[in-house]
Amino acid sequence: MSKQLYLTAKFNLDKPDEVEPIFREHAKASRAKEGCLFFYLIRDRDNDAHFATMECWDTYAHFEQHVADDEHTNFQSKLKPHLKGDPEVMEGDLVSGMEG
Repeated sequence: MSKQLYLTAKFNLDKPDEVEPIFREHAKASRAKEGCLFFYLIRDRDNDAHFATMECWDTYAHFEQHVADDEHTNFQSKLKPHLKGDPEVMEGDLVSGMEG
């Protein structure tokens, strides 16, 4: 059985209010894709130019399909002009979840 992929990405953006709708659209589209178990979009309370995504894919193959499709390519092209540096990305495995 394949392991699920947990991924976080942090973004520092120019014109964050213009970018938020682009992110929201991408998050909604991502959640609808096969293999997406969750996809959260988070905006920093102290710095509204900082966004993060937290997502989980059933398999790495599902994630690879996600980043290779037209929707993701279009998202990247819309986002790129607003990025201040490269996103900070971490791929991980779940160590502990919501258990009591």
